[in-house]
Amino acid sequence: MSMRSSTRFRGAFTGAAVCSALALGSVLAGPGTAVASTETGQNSTSVSAASCSVIWRVSTNYEGWTANYSWAWNIVIQQGATGDRVKEIQCLLIHKGFGVGTVDGDFGPATRAAVVAFQKSRNLTRDGIVGQNTWSKLRARV
Repeated sequence: MSMRSSTRFRGAFTGAAVCSALALGSVLAGPGTAVASTETGQNSTSVSAASCSVIWRVSTNYEGWTANYSWAWNIVIQQGATGDRVKEIQCLLIHKGFGVGTVDGDFGPATRAAVVAFQKSRNLTRDGIVGQNTWSKLRARV
């Protein structure tokens, strides 16, 4: 095997390994969990919101605003929660004009207050809990 053939084989093998890892990550991560993706929506608009990059994403199974931390839309998140889903909520709230303080993945009092204010503005139940209806409004175009 020549040096050129070896380099091409290694490049193809590396590319296949990356694609396999992304696919496996999607399966293992489960629904509502952010995973790396090489897919880009045809209609994507970037909007800078504080330390977040919120985009409109259109793909086979998804259409809505995302900060690419999580694609959850029906998982209940409330005060005390931590992690990427909370970062997603915080970024979407900032994008919609509701300050949360720092985007830190910690659903504390400031995030809860922003959720309640957002819920009030959208005529949702003002409980400070992000459930299916609140996710839907956070991800909606308007």
